[in-house]
Amino acid sequence: MLLHIDTLSIGYELANGRELEAIKDFSLALDRGQIVGIVGQSGAGKSTIGKAILGLLGENARITKGSILLEGQDIAAFSPRQFATIRGKRIGYIYQNPMTALNPVLSIGEQLIETIEAHTPRRGKQARDYAIELLTGAEVSHPEDRLSKYPHQLSGGLCQRIVFAIAIAAQPDLIIADEPTTALDVTVQKAVLGTLKRLASQENIAIILITHDMGVVSQMCDEVYVLLRGQLVEHGPTAQIIGAPSERYTRELMAAIPSVEEKRPRFDVLDAFAETPGRQRGLDYLRSGIAAQDQGGAVLAVRDLSKTFKGKKGRAGDFKALDGVSFEVRRGETFGIVGESGSGKSTIGRVILGLVDPDPGAIIELDGRPIGHGDRRTLSRRLQCIFQDPYSSLNPRMDAGTNITYGVVAAGLVPRETAQALAGDLLEVVGLPRAVAAKMPHAFSGGERQRIGIARALAYRPELIFCDEPTSALDVTVQAEILNLMKELQDSLGLTLVFVSHDLAVVRQMCDRLIVMKSGAIVEAGDAEQVLTEPAEPYTRQLLSAMPRFLRSAAAAS
Repeated sequence: MLLHIDTLSIGYELANGRELEAIKDFSLALDRGQIVGIVGQSGAGKSTIGKAILGLLGENARITKGSILLEGQDIAAFSPRQFATIRGKRIGYIYQNPMTALNPVLSIGEQLIETIEAHTPRRGKQARDYAIELLTGAEVSHPEDRLSKYPHQLSGGLCQRIVFAIAIAAQPDLIIADEPTTALDVTVQKAVLGTLKRLASQENIAIILITHDMGVVSQMCDEVYVLLRGQLVEHGPTAQIIGAPSERYTRELMAAIPSVEEKRPRFDVLDAFAETPGRQRGLDYLRSGIAAQDQGGAVLAVRDLSKTFKGKKGRAGDFKALDGVSFEVRRGETFGIVGESGSGKSTIGRVILGLVDPDPGAIIELDGRPIGHGDRRTLSRRLQCIFQDPYSSLNPRMDAGTNITYGVVAAGLVPRETAQALAGDLLEVVGLPRAVAAKMPHAFSGGERQRIGIARALAYRPELIFCDEPTSALDVTVQAEILNLMKELQDSLGLTLVFVSHDLAVVRQMCDRLIVMKSGAIVEAGDAEQVLTEPAEPYTRQLLSAMPRFLRSAAAAS
């Protein structure tokens, strides 16, 4: 056995002198060439286990019980110097975000060759040749040319494959992959997972896959370990855990997973809604603004939208991000925009929201009237955005209530003296208690922050909300809660949503109609069910075939 974790417990010392038990009596067994998954909600302790194996726990964390045996040697008791001898050499680590895992001021070649020379006897030309060999093995195109590039010059998918190459440079026995595909679109994800699986089979490398994506788990893992609040709830072969879970929590995880195979009215998770006077006041406030809007025709009409980003002198030429895009969004619907990274999805949003100007000739109308990008304050009252990253979208120096109402007060839409009460009402609308209005953003989880972001967007009573990958950073149960919330608010208020995502399973659950983008142009458009069940274009079929398939029928049978 390569790795054996036996009744491991880990505690974090808190500021008040107390200790928080983050992991309790966790055990795991792993052989060479095997892939096991560790799954669970955010905060379950998944990454803590990975860091413990690598000796990367923070200064306030300590192993209070148990052992971590690497081929019989207990590395849990290793000193930092001892860990330095196995980290990178015997155990590799693949981080969630490749753009932060790579050093932005060093070229790809410098980073890869540095790792090779640190952990292998290769030097100079031998190290460079081996770097090219590693990039080729990780399916990085034009590997010799990539050595001179910097991370910002490459796509997220390429950077993630380069992180793979660095992780396997010393031919480790074990790789820990911590959410390695969260930020990747489906086609890049498929290629990256294929690379990971090939490493396990051909190089006989053992892999621990830390993830909240059960579709990925069902395709990749031999066994699955399910965590809840630091404790092992259930573990076993992947087919058994997915097809016939024995524990209630595992069944709830399965029920929260969106499927590209079927559309459901809602997810089977317990939502935090409570019918209170405050929530009713908040809904009345929102309905009164929406009722005053023009209820006929298309909310948004986009015609001949193009956007060219000019190249800087002495650098690459112009880049055409959008090329003649046209579509309409009807009132009360959820309109989807899907496609790979770089297809132009987010650029459409930036143009509509007035953050960048379109090329001449574009027509963008809201309720039949041209959008005036010159007056961004007026535009913000009519259009709002729910951002992808709930951790960076809130002002860290403002409490939750001020984050929600600062903009509408500054715009003169809400009197300052009533703002605090409105913030409390809107918090209850999105399923949070009004008392949390005084808490700062760092005190909230990712899902709670996203709810606050939704409340902030609603405060304007906008005519349209642009949702840019609003759940991609959330685990499956929190994602299900947020999607249920958005559906419930749309049913109650008649909200109009533009929903951007690379997750076609989420798109099928949320969207009425959609467009499929590729290289800045629309390749297919129509009813969401029609496009996702009977796609007319090869590119759409390619996107669908790249989606990890979760065997819901087997899970439902349990």
